[in-house]
Amino acid sequence: MADDFKITNPNVHAYLERVHPEPDPVLTEMGQLAESRNFPYLGIQCSRILHVLVQTSNAKRIFELGSGFGYTMYWMAKAMTDGGVVIGTENTESNVNEAKEFFERGGIADRCDMRFGDALTILEQESGTFDLMFCDIEKDEYVRALELAKPRLRDGGLFVADNLLRGGKVVDPEINDQATECIREFTQMIYNDPDWFSIIIPMRDGLSVSVKMPSRS
Repeated sequence: MADDFKITNPNVHAYLERVHPEPDPVLTEMGQLAESRNFPYLGIQCSRILHVLVQTSNAKRIFELGSGFGYTMYWMAKAMTDGGVVIGTENTESNVNEAKEFFERGGIADRCDMRFGDALTILEQESGTFDLMFCDIEKDEYVRALELAKPRLRDGGLFVADNLLRGGKVVDPEINDQATECIREFTQMIYNDPDWFSIIIPMRDGLSVSVKMPSRS
């Protein structure tokens, strides 16, 4: 069931992939590199959503859990005004070094703080609050990520996460691996906790956007 799952009609998906303008040359190169390596990345359509969210929320301080070689960090940093910073996390050192080279070439290194290590550990060690957080780590860590993120986001801040549909696995009752079960639990949390107002956008593998509601105290 999951292997045959398609979110978007293939012809519609192909149209959306070709109708948008090309990003800057460095981003284009990064996307092509991801495709050539079969490296999981957010893709241009969902990355443009992130770009819009950063712009409209005027996010100045962003934390990304799971950065690969910096593709989504680059998109978010490009959307920021002067003085903003994206803290990225990645547990493969070669990806960290590669990301820093891309940021230098793109002229956004001053907005990108790429950290080597475990995303959740780095978040626990980092002080202060954030305007936006993007989560794309191991799927069985999503519940813990949300728990750690909640007190660290400002009121009105955004928590965005990828892969909420797991290639269709979430709708198959016979699939109950740890990662899929964690995504199901995460989905219940963002929809049933009154401190969040959430939506899942059925684009690519499902992108969730959750607004942290202001305290009612």
